[in-house]
Amino acid sequence: MKTILLTWSNWMLATDFVKYCWNDFKIHAFDKHNLDITNIEEIEKIISEIKPDIVLNCAAYTAVDDAEDIWKLKNYEINTIWVYNLAKITNRYNMYFITISTDYVFDWENKNWYSENANCNPINEYWMSKYLAEKLALSENINTIIIRTSWLYWWWKQFKNFVNTMLKLSETRNELKVVNDQFWIPTYTKDLSFAIKETIEKINNLKWTILHFSNSSDKPITWFDFASEVFKLSGKNISLIPCISSEFITKAKRPNFSSLINNSDIKLRNWKEWISDYIDNL
Repeated sequence: MKTILLTWSNWMLATDFVKYCWNDFKIHAFDKHNLDITNIEEIEKIISEIKPDIVLNCAAYTAVDDAEDIWKLKNYEINTIWVYNLAKITNRYNMYFITISTDYVFDWENKNWYSENANCNPINEYWMSKYLAEKLALSENINTIIIRTSWLYWWWKQFKNFVNTMLKLSETRNELKVVNDQFWIPTYTKDLSFAIKETIEKINNLKWTILHFSNSSDKPITWFDFASEVFKLSGKNISLIPCISSEFITKAKRPNFSSLINNSDIKLRNWKEWISDYIDNL
């Protein structure tokens, strides 16, 4: 049984990974309060004591707009420097290192799906922090695996995300405007957890690799498509009005097209299947 050191265990993906994979691995889970990400000596001490086979990094700063200004330093501290430190330490101990990245490393100016070897071109601070983390991790540890994913969703009712927001708004409104010109694929943390589990089981053949994991789809969807499916499966009777993204101004630019090609043999189920599962969990 492989031993895994898991960072930020209170984050949504890490929570589901522990929930669904606890019996498959010996997991040492650390949340952000009992593992200081700024203290490289503490990190190395814990890793040297536990001696995990794999360090799975789920730490992430994801406030994309605030990363443009007031929390720019925190963005790079968590998303870049933390990953760099872990890659260096795991290399020193000849360990595998898996870290979670994002579809946002691309500029999304074209309308093609992006494969694992597509050229990156980050265009805001959050995107740049994740891109630099990928480059540094791969340069510091040949046993690194980068997992890019997109638009993660977690089942916890109090967690702020698009599905929960739509359902909450439907309690007080009969009509909603939803963006219909941004194309992407959502990913359920439960399904991504099983994909990571399968990655670990095949890890000897996957080192120094970039993997793309999002739920499958015949075509990219918009927020409007997503909301329509959510309300259909939840039985909500609400009128949806399609609109364009320029009607909602944000500090950080969002992609118009954000869809990942998964060329590995590890596949996630169709995005429509997990929404029903998600709503049942709520």
